[in-house]
Amino acid sequence: MRDRLKAHTFWNSLANNVASPFVGFNVTSSGASDILIGYVQAISTLASAVSQLIGGSIADRTGKRVAITILFSLVTGLLWVGSAFFQAPTFLAISFTAITLAIGLYSAGWTSVVGEASESAHRGSFLSSFARLTSAGGLIALILTTIITAFYPSYTVLYLLSGAFFVLSAIILRGQKEQRVEREPLSGEESRDLRKYYIVTGFYGVFWGFAWPLFTITTVKIAKMTLFEYSLAQVIAVASTIAFQPLVGRLVDKDRRRGVFWGRMGLVVYPLAYMFVSAPWHLYALNLFSGITNALLNVAFVAYLYDISPAGHRGKYSAEFNLVTGISTMAGSLTAAYALSVLSVGNTLWLSLAYLYVIAAVGRFVAAFLHLRLPFNGVNHRLPI
Repeated sequence: MRDRLKAHTFWNSLANNVASPFVGFNVTSSGASDILIGYVQAISTLASAVSQLIGGSIADRTGKRVAITILFSLVTGLLWVGSAFFQAPTFLAISFTAITLAIGLYSAGWTSVVGEASESAHRGSFLSSFARLTSAGGLIALILTTIITAFYPSYTVLYLLSGAFFVLSAIILRGQKEQRVEREPLSGEESRDLRKYYIVTGFYGVFWGFAWPLFTITTVKIAKMTLFEYSLAQVIAVASTIAFQPLVGRLVDKDRRRGVFWGRMGLVVYPLAYMFVSAPWHLYALNLFSGITNALLNVAFVAYLYDISPAGHRGKYSAEFNLVTGISTMAGSLTAAYALSVLSVGNTLWLSLAYLYVIAAVGRFVAAFLHLRLPFNGVNHRLPI
């Protein structure tokens, strides 16, 4: 059972990382406005979360988790193929919105499959094994794109490859049996725990998304990175994530809440670091160390969510969590994009970005401490202080 799931994980990650990491870069390079850049940087989280909320409820209610995963993996692949032939900024924004809606429905099935298959006592290690495969697929995809862009810098080829790999990942999952899960009722305590987690996540998400359009604008307009250089930076980041993932999985098993805290606190570094990025090699150096926070993002937040949500409902609650994240990061991203357009009128681009990076870093720092007030689930062991 798990061999097919793991094979699908690898190929789906390969599909997702051939094109998705370059959409924001593509839109920014095409001359889009700051507001459109902010929209594209955040819509993937919000649109997928909205559709995942619908799909998650259907998956939990019908038990057709695998069928939903296969269907929308195919749909996503076809949408990528269709998007390969249009490069206007507005069309890219529209097509990417449609793609992320399909990915949300795919994720509704897939998170249900993995969530119900995980075991609470070793959930961090279990999820980490899937995260390693995801990172491995992402690394191979980015190495492939780096080679392609070195000789043929075309987004069309990347989109076509992504579509083909999505279709292949769907084919691999055929024959996978649906899981039978005994649905547990949501207790009053679990409801309170989920509500607290959503509130903290939403507050943090505003400052998390706030920096997203600024990062892309810095890489394109300040560091003036080419598509090849940007692809190489992504390769370094994913390789670093793979290196740290096993260690992070074990740490999350020992203390979920602290893993969540350090995952959030670690993200404070990036707005401050990007203030001084002015050449491609600066981003290469930063990405060498990004694997720690990336690995925590891959495991800690989902593991904690599964701990505090009842079996048989994890499609729904994963979707709710992603919806909260999507709305808050979208709000932060659009706010930053608008603020940059206003500040840039009377200041240099670098100074305008610096002001906003400080706001993002301070907000992330303050919001990270709220995670220490989250309820502690007794299935975890604690690390010594």
